[in-house]
Amino acid sequence: MTFFVDANVIVYSVTDCVQQEACARLLEAIAKGADGRTSASALEEVWHLERNGRLGGQTGVAEGAHRMLTPLVPVTDEAFALALTVEAPRLGASDRIHVGTCLAHGIGTIVTADKGFDHVRGLRRVDPGNARAIRRLVGSG
Repeated sequence: MTFFVDANVIVYSVTDCVQQEACARLLEAIAKGADGRTSASALEEVWHLERNGRLGGQTGVAEGAHRMLTPLVPVTDEAFALALTVEAPRLGASDRIHVGTCLAHGIGTIVTADKGFDHVRGLRRVDPGNARAIRRLVGSG
């Protein structure tokens, strides 16, 4: 099953936080063949944090994620138009772009720690810390 990987999964995988281990495990599953995808928009968020030193001085995070998650899901005109129609008061513009991108490409699941995605019509959020849901998603349980 194809699923969208939000920027926070990549960021948390290299950050000392409660979600680090779970996010790193998910990225390992993708490296081994699970169908996780992302967009240039999500990777730009990671790259921005990396370039501004907000990933603890780590470098190559965005580049490594790009290699792992290529081919990227394109942010198309349709994706942007759909993003403009998203009714989710807790989501900002970038997150709405992710929703539009998922909807435009028939991706029904997003893995993210951001609870703002919980009530988005047409998209199911899976928390990276929900081991059971992640196992089902990546096909190992």
